[in-house]
Amino acid sequence: MAAGALRFLNRLEETVALFFFLLMSLFVFLQLVFRFLLNNPLFFAEEISRYAYVWITFVGLSLATKNREHIRVNALVQQLPVALQRRMDLAVHVASLLLLLWLTYLGFRFMGFSKMSISPALEMPMNIVYLSLPLGCLLGAIRLAAGVWGGQAGSESR
Repeated sequence: MAAGALRFLNRLEETVALFFFLLMSLFVFLQLVFRFLLNNPLFFAEEISRYAYVWITFVGLSLATKNREHIRVNALVQQLPVALQRRMDLAVHVASLLLLLWLTYLGFRFMGFSKMSISPALEMPMNIVYLSLPLGCLLGAIRLAAGVWGGQAGSESR
């Protein structure tokens, strides 16, 4: 993938994650102020915070993939010869890529099934929230594909 497209993805992921983090933080703070200081809770703040957290989670999937920060158990793999470690790392990347592509497909299918769902408090289409799953998985798959075909998968020794 072109370096310019990856830079665009970097900016997009970081901007979206930051936006939803700030949105979530703002509405959690407002809910605390309105509930405990003004004794008049906001009826929609919890819903906004929850949906923002969902977006942070799935966009964060892609960010963690980009930075290779996902949890991994590699005690057994570290005992293997370096060449076999690289092959194992490549196999894990390819399997993860296939899983993310499958989850992307399922996420878009789910959006088709739930296109009429409306959120209770905000009365907005739930597909806005559900879009986070296939989008985050697709961005993560792009990151893994760039690593596999760019030669990054298996190139670092642990």
